[in-house]
Amino acid sequence: MALFLNPQQVTDLIKQAEREQEVIVIRCVRKTPASKPGGPGLGSLYDLHCGTKPPYTSRSQRDRQFEDEANGVLTVFATNRQNSQTHTWGDWRRVNVTAVQKVIYKNQEFEVKATTF
Repeated sequence: MALFLNPQQVTDLIKQAEREQEVIVIRCVRKTPASKPGGPGLGSLYDLHCGTKPPYTSRSQRDRQFEDEANGVLTVFATNRQNSQTHTWGDWRRVNVTAVQKVIYKNQEFEVKATTF
């Protein structure tokens, strides 16, 4: 049985997982095509495995939160994405919470309602 969430609940669940140092899987619809040949295209589904955010380095947390609110996104730290500069696993990604299709948290799957807020 799937439980249904709205975009605000998705945001709250991501933030809860970060506080609890849990990994949460977010299945999203790509808003842009992949930067590498053969990668997922515009509109494809992809998963982000989001973990606790490391300390911010280049921008202050307040600036990033302001940008997130202005653009209707949420910045997450995806542990299954490689940083193109350091070639280490884990990189910042922005998630449009209205484009999230599914959330997997603590072995429970949540579907996202088609309505937006």
